[in-house]
Amino acid sequence: MTHRLLKYLARDWRPGRAASAGLLATLVYSIAMEGDKYFIGNHFNDVRFLEGMLGGVKKSKRVTIFAWLVHLLNGVALAEVYAAVVKRCLPGPGWLRGLIFGEAFVAAIWCLTPLADKYHPLIRRGEIPRLFNWRSFWQNLVRHAAYGISLGLLYPNEARA
Repeated sequence: MTHRLLKYLARDWRPGRAASAGLLATLVYSIAMEGDKYFIGNHFNDVRFLEGMLGGVKKSKRVTIFAWLVHLLNGVALAEVYAAVVKRCLPGPGWLRGLIFGEAFVAAIWCLTPLADKYHPLIRRGEIPRLFNWRSFWQNLVRHAAYGISLGLLYPNEARA
């Protein structure tokens, strides 16, 4: 069974390098998130969203720190999936592969946004904006483009590294 799974992993996968690239790309994403909230006018914050999922209905420093850790870990985990499995299946230079990966992630998870709007406690109470609308969709595309391009540049094709 393990042998079958190993054939899907890229031979040039470097987990430590992918984790570093994912962490830095998540920081770029976070900067884009802070900026686009004001530029676009939609003040959706991924970390605040995570706080609500983690039971942080009432803001606390402890839950905020944990939400930031989950946010950063999510970026690292996505980078590992990209580096280990997906990158080799995508065309073009690293930045384009990363961009495609980031945008495909948004496309893949967007079907869950109506559930978030319906069940997330902070969205239901109006503390954070709803997700299932065009403004949030485009905002997510911008954020994940920043993540993906950064990831692709930080974890390039081995031949070009």
